[in-house]
This record gives sequence, structure tokens and C-alpha cells, in this order.
Amino acid sequence: MGRATSITRTTDQDDVDAMFAEKDGQVPAGSDEDFDDLLDDVEEDDSEGWVPKEKGEGISGIVVKVGETRSDFAKDGENPMVPTVTLECNDPEKPGDKIKWRVIGFGAVLKRELEDANAQVGDRMAVKYFGEKPIKSGKFAGRPYKHYGVAIRRASATSS
Repeated sequence: MGRATSITRTTDQDDVDAMFAEKDGQVPAGSDEDFDDLLDDVEEDDSEGWVPKEKGEGISGIVVKVGETRSDFAKDGENPMVPTVTLECNDPEKPGDKIKWRVIGFGAVLKRELEDANAQVGDRMAVKYFGEKPIKSGKFAGRPYKHYGVAIRRASATSS
């Protein structure tokens, strides 16, 4: 005789509900937060990746998000995480509208520039692409690299 098997199907919402389930009508131990409200804080990231193609291209705007993402280009033993900064900029095609651009530090120079800038939400930031330049010395002398510059104006300096 065959064995009866029960299959339970769950949805993503069931998984979320289970993660934040309350025991006996109480908020989980050690927490003063109502986790149902936490989902209201999650916003869709509608930014587009900024990838300059020509020397002299740049963007500037207000920093609305700072984070990091994993790079598929990291060498063995190298930290695969790279900084990301999302800027809210004026849309040049629709005056008066805003557009969000995500700047990702995949290249070594842009990665270093973003890390050094240490942008915070609310700061004004500009990023400019200076084109490809040859490495001047060392093991890789003569090879091209993508050269970027970053300028930042702290929110605290502009709000006084």
C-alpha cells in the first residue's frame, strides 16, 4: 500500500508572515517594534545605473541612498563588495522632473573615489568621467583605466 504524502504550498506572503509572527499576541521578545509596520518602510529602488560613455560626462544630485553590491569582477581573495550611491537628479529631458541614478564603484578608481567621499543621505554629490587614461608606472604601465572624479558637499554645510 502506498504512503500518503501531504504537500503544503506556501506563498511569499506566508513566509513573510511567519518571519514576523507574533507569539500569543505579543511582539517578539526583546523588541519594542511592530514588525508589520516595517514592511511599509520598504521602497522599490527605481534608479537606473549610470554608465558614462564619453569623456566629460557627469551627473550631480542629492544622495538618497548609500549601500554596496557584490561585483562579479572581483579577483580571488579580493573583497567583492563595491560601494553604490543613488543620486536624485534633475531630469534633463523633462524639466521640473527628477530621475534617480545609481553610481556603482566597479572600477578601481571610481570605487576609491566613492569610498573616500563617504557620501551620506542628504549630501550633494557630483561624479565626472574623465575618460580612459594610461597607467603611468608599475607592472601595468601603459594599460588604460577609467578615470573618475567625485565632489561632495555635505548636507550639514548647506543647511545652516
